[in-house]
Amino acid sequence: MPRETPSPIDLPDEPLERPGLLWTGATIAIAALLLFVMNAVALRDWIEEQAPSPVQAQAAALAEQWVTITDDIGLGRPRAWLHDLWKKAEGATF
Repeated sequence: MPRETPSPIDLPDEPLERPGLLWTGATIAIAALLLFVMNAVALRDWIEEQAPSPVQAQAAALAEQWVTITDDIGLGRPRAWLHDLWKKAEGATF
């Protein structure tokens, strides 16, 4: 029995092209930006879970301001709506 079996799929010998890596990086950056803008509550909650320190206190104050700004603009509404649906589903009994 041969030690290596040939692959049934023809794979290219060239390394990954840069446009593919650029596309992936851009996709990750856009997703992170959207989460930062539309899910400020998660950022605030994460900061509040960190160990208390002067840096944490300052970050918590900034995060609270960011939540207020996004809520005033209305960017937090979709998350709040979905969160309310989730809490109602959790409380449902059959």
